[in-house]
Amino acid sequence: MEQRSRLSRRRFLATALAAAGVGTLAACGGSTPAGQSGAQAGGTQAPAQGQEVKLVFLSDTSNEAIIKVRNEWARKFSEAHKGVTVEHQPVPQEYSTKIQTLFAAGTPPDIYRYLQENTPIVTVAQKKLHVPLNSYVERDKYDLSDYRPDAVNLYRWDGELYALPRDYGNQNLFYNIDLLEKAGLTPPPADWNDTTFTFAAFLDMARALTKRSGDRIEQYGFLVNRGWRPWASWVYNNGAAVVKTDAQGLATEMALTEPAAVEALQLLQDLMYKEQVAPRPDVESETGGFELFASGKVGLMLTNPSDVVKFRSINAFRWDVGTLPLGKATKRGTGGGGTGWAIGAGTKNPDMAWEFLTFISSAEAQLDEVRVGATTPSRVSVVTSKEFADPSKPPAHVTAFAQAQEYVVRDPVHPRWPEIFQRVVTPGMDQLWGGQKSAAEVTQMIKDGGDKLLKQA
Repeated sequence: MEQRSRLSRRRFLATALAAAGVGTLAACGGSTPAGQSGAQAGGTQAPAQGQEVKLVFLSDTSNEAIIKVRNEWARKFSEAHKGVTVEHQPVPQEYSTKIQTLFAAGTPPDIYRYLQENTPIVTVAQKKLHVPLNSYVERDKYDLSDYRPDAVNLYRWDGELYALPRDYGNQNLFYNIDLLEKAGLTPPPADWNDTTFTFAAFLDMARALTKRSGDRIEQYGFLVNRGWRPWASWVYNNGAAVVKTDAQGLATEMALTEPAAVEALQLLQDLMYKEQVAPRPDVESETGGFELFASGKVGLMLTNPSDVVKFRSINAFRWDVGTLPLGKATKRGTGGGGTGWAIGAGTKNPDMAWEFLTFISSAEAQLDEVRVGATTPSRVSVVTSKEFADPSKPPAHVTAFAQAQEYVVRDPVHPRWPEIFQRVVTPGMDQLWGGQKSAAEVTQMIKDGGDKLLKQA
């Protein structure tokens, strides 16, 4: 289940300090053509005689399989480039705090996994936190055509490219096939163009899957994922938005008080408290969201395709994936966008950092992560490959992951969005989840507080 971002005031101040300590670093020539595959391990360029180059590569994971993949990237690249050492530093906890601290100290990593939910792209551009990539792309004729265009556009601002897309995630509905069959229900459709699977149809399904014994609920129809992108998906699917934007795409005001947004969020609260077809937060916290599904106590749940490796550990029953319910929207929307690979502006070796960046962004590198179930690829050739859509492994409708990428709604873009999310959105939504306030009350609180901060930028 997607975790909710927690960003402290201290980390906001760290970002501001980073802006003062990191200068612009122009991309310069001299590296070999980029874009080679992971198997090729980059080019053969070496530093000047007697010069040793060290690149620090940071990524946020505690998963041993993913760490092994990224360690192997570092080893292969180092072996193919005489005099170059890439040091992969996995950060299993407090990754965002680590990144903010390094930038604030003026010692950012050479290459790192960039998360826009913590440092908006507009902040990266304004504070010159990354090495701009346009000149490298143009010089080396680096081919961006295999990436989803919308995935690449996540990392552009004012025409400049500041990262390469690692993945392009979204939300899908995971369901227990056995429980649906036992209840005599038709599974949710996998086709994102389907218009029959409505909010009403979903609610009927959740009710039918809920089993009670007296006052005790033994089986829940649905698990409400309280993560930011999952709950925002319900807003999008009801034809509403989280924020209003200007022509550039910058957030101008909160939009959650619009009737369709309020209706979608009230539905989520009602699933737990009125309909009682979903566990309340206290019940979920006792066991864990995924664990409730894996134990057969929940029939449906919403989460990111990158969680598929956990679902493949389930042997007690069959499961599959489908599209999200459709409310008043004419077209579905799903929260997502993924993460990127970026070069910190403080690197002393921008050319070699660019070469390593293209190496870990290659189709073969994305396949390396696919093989350990770590990503929803941003490259079209990989997300449509037999390795990603492996018919020998569940889910049977894995192609729904790729189709969902067509429906991703970008996170709000604003320099103060992480602060707004932490100080305003999260506390408000916690009251919705806890049942203390209605969706109308919560969204008004969020609008009042969020609009003030948006106007202070």
